[in-house]
Order: sequence, then structure tokens, then C-alpha cells
Amino acid sequence: MRTSIVAAFALAVCAVPFAQGCSQEVADDDAGEDAITSNEAGFVDFDFDGEVIAAKETDAAKAISSQLFYTIGDLTAFNANSRVGQHETTNVKTSDAGGGLVKVTFHAKLPVAWPKGKTIPRKYQVTVPKHVDSEGLSAFVDKYDGPCGKDEYGKATFWHDFQPKAPGCTLAPADVTSVSAKVSRRKDVTTGKYPEYKEVWKDDALKVVAIFGYAEGGGASDIGQRQYEEFVTGVAATLPGAKRTEKKSASIAKDVTLEGKVTGPAGQARTVVVTSLLIDTLYTAGRDFDDRYDAISEGADLVVYNGHSELSKNTNALARKGKVAKEKYQLFFFDSCDTFAYLDTALVDRRKEVNGASDPKGSKYLDVVTNVLPSYFMNYAGSSLTFYKALLDDKSPKTYNQILEGLPSDQVVVVSGEEDNAFRP
Repeated sequence: MRTSIVAAFALAVCAVPFAQGCSQEVADDDAGEDAITSNEAGFVDFDFDGEVIAAKETDAAKAISSQLFYTIGDLTAFNANSRVGQHETTNVKTSDAGGGLVKVTFHAKLPVAWPKGKTIPRKYQVTVPKHVDSEGLSAFVDKYDGPCGKDEYGKATFWHDFQPKAPGCTLAPADVTSVSAKVSRRKDVTTGKYPEYKEVWKDDALKVVAIFGYAEGGGASDIGQRQYEEFVTGVAATLPGAKRTEKKSASIAKDVTLEGKVTGPAGQARTVVVTSLLIDTLYTAGRDFDDRYDAISEGADLVVYNGHSELSKNTNALARKGKVAKEKYQLFFFDSCDTFAYLDTALVDRRKEVNGASDPKGSKYLDVVTNVLPSYFMNYAGSSLTFYKALLDDKSPKTYNQILEGLPSDQVVVVSGEEDNAFRP
């Protein structure tokens, strides 16, 4: 998101009674496939048959994803969110719909983070636009902008604020695909898992890359820049006498590396290197950023991104950047709006490719932290320092649940990929 700080990161408020649009019956206890940790969210799967109309040249998978993004606005009204970037589809069939369009039918399994303390329904009415072709979608937005959401970021991203269950929103059946999804509760939610402290410190070094983005274009009054400075100051306080190196380039407004020494549990000298980068917009950053990030990402133990998600553009751009070292454990924290929904499979896919048979799911050497709901710029330095300090202190290791206690509960932070972690104090 890129608007004013207060407005852009205010949590979506449920404007309708919870029961509207979904059953209050408790969901079946079917197990999911991927474990996940959170202090504020429970996890379910939505299973349903869908239909979408797209331009003939559109890839079927892209058409389905474009349509499923419309579940985000709906679910955030209930302080829930869908993991669109990692949905599964089967039985995909394409047929001619005339006029240069195709009809795609499919079965979807959509992961959803559901707020703890709220009843999980057996069924949920998923309502999304039937057309995702440019002409059809434009007409849809023109017709329903206002009563069914706000066209705040442009017609292509009307999904962000689409609320089909809002009072006064009446959708013509011909304009939408509206199906009753079966809701299955996941049994494999984890608790008490630790980051892989031994993997982090096996070379007696902790290496961190922290990326901060501007909130409103930069400058001394920009809260993103102020959070960057606060983070650098906070790291320096943990490393008395640290060597400070500063750089900058066309895409990187500030580039500070602090390198210091700490003492390990056995009295051994250890090295800590924290590189903090301040940029404008990540997905438009130039080759100079890529070259710099390539050099520091491959060996990083912790990578943090703090800034605008740009409606998934920054989130998934970072997942594709940098170098991946074979069997190198890393922890990523995407501290930005709705990253649970936005993050696709690029991080795990790249690790499956590099690690091969030793890492069939791409998560053996990777833990990923995302936000189910919007995050706030004012918390970025504190949240990043929470993860940094947790890894720094392996004399008193913390579980992910304990670490998450130090983060704002209203952004509903989630850890995935930790189910196979082996570390125990």
C-alpha cells in the first residue's frame, strides 16, 4: 500500500454481522498439509469448485489467481485472510466462451488464516467477479465501486477493498461466481517450535540483512526513514565498538553495515554483521540494488523487509531476488501489509531447485514470517529488532511463539516452514 500512514494501515473493520454470508457451524477437523505457527490465527482450507472468464490469451493459472485475489477484501472484513499466493487447483478445464474469451473451470483449495476465538464455519460463501478480462472487469468495477467496495488503487486492484457482504451490496448473479466452500480445520498447526539456532551459529557468525522502504518518498520526516535509523541505532547498542561502513547507490539511499563481536556460550568469539538498506520502492529498484543484495543475501541468516507491499509487487519481487546457497538455513520476515496473502511459492521453489532431493518441500532450510493483516510503519524497527535480538541470544533461545509475543498482535503474524525444525535447547 502507498497512501497516508494512518489510513493505509488501519485494520479493516467488519462492517456486517459475522453470521452474514457464512454458517456458524463448526468446521470439520480435516488435516491440512503444511504446518504453521501463530499466536493469533487458526488455519483452515476452503475447498470449492470455481469458474472464471478470461481473455483467450490468458494463462488459466493466472486467470484463477486473479479471481481468487478478490477473496482478500472479503475476508479481511472478518480479520481473516486467504493465502492466494499458495492456493492449489485441480481439475482445471478450459473451453471457448466466445468473443475472444475462455471459460476456466477448476477445483480450488485455498488456505485461510482465521482469527482465534471466532467460530470456524462448516461452509463459507465465496463470491468473486466472474470476469477477469480487462473489459469485463472494468465494467464490474464501474458497476459496483461504492456499494461493494472502494476503487482506491485502480480498477486492476479493486480486489483489495472488494466486500461482497457489505450492507447495500447487491451483486447480479451473472456478474459473479458465488459458491459455497467447504471449510476444513487444519490439525497440524504447530507450537513450541524454535528457529534453527544451531544452523544460524554453526559458523560462529550471525548475518542479517534488513531492508526498509520509504513511507512517503523519503526525507527526515518520512516514518520509513526514521524507522530505518531507529533500527540501525538499536543494532549498534547491541554491538559496542562495532565497525560501521556506509555506502549508497542510485537505488539505495542509505547502506549501513555494522560488524561487531559477541561472546558465545563456550566463551568463543563470534562475529555479527548487520547490513541495513534504505530504498524507495523495491520492485522498481535498479540493477545496483540487485548486485548489492546478491552479495549479502546468499550468506544471510535473517532477511527482513519493512515497507509497502505495493499490493504484492514488493513482496514477491524480494522473493525472486538474491542468491540461494545450497542447504543454507535462512529466516525471512516480510513485515508488510497482507504478506500472508501475497507471498507466492518462489522462495520454496528456488530452494527445491537448489537443494534437490534433500529438500522436497523447499522448507527444510527456510522459515518464513508473514502478516495476515496490515502492518504499521511505526512498528518496523521494533519488530525487526525483536527477531534480530532473539537470534542473537542463543544462550536463552526463544520459541517462535515467544518471539511473536514481542510483535503487534493486531497484524496477526504467522510463521511457516518451521514444522521440520529440529533445534531444541
